[in-house]
Amino acid sequence: MRHTAQWWSERVAEFAQTGDARAVARRHGVKERTLVWWRSELRRRTREGSGPGPRLLPVVVSASPPHMAAVPVDELEVFVEVGAARMTVRGAVSAAHLAALVTASARTC
Repeated sequence: MRHTAQWWSERVAEFAQTGDARAVARRHGVKERTLVWWRSELRRRTREGSGPGPRLLPVVVSASPPHMAAVPVDELEVFVEVGAARMTVRGAVSAAHLAALVTASARTC
C-alpha cells in the first residue's frame, strides 16, 4: 500500500517526538530507512516551497553624493552604534574622520 505525503509527515512528526526511527517504522510496518528518507524529502519540499530567496534590489553607486542641505556646525550631532560600541559626535566632523571612527569601533579588542 502506498502512503501519501501527509501520512509520512505524521510518521516523521512521531519520529521527531520519540527520536526512535526503528520503533516508529516497526509500529507502522514500514522500513526504517524509508522513514528517514521521507524526513529528508519533506524537509526538501518545505525548503523549495518557501519560495525564492531574498529579493534583491538594484543599487546605484554615484561618484558624488547627492546635495544635502547645509547644517550649521554647532547644530550637527551624529550618533554611531556598532555592536556594543556607541558614540555621539558633535560639531564639525569630516566624512573621513567619521569613517575612521566607525571602522575603529567595529574592530574587536
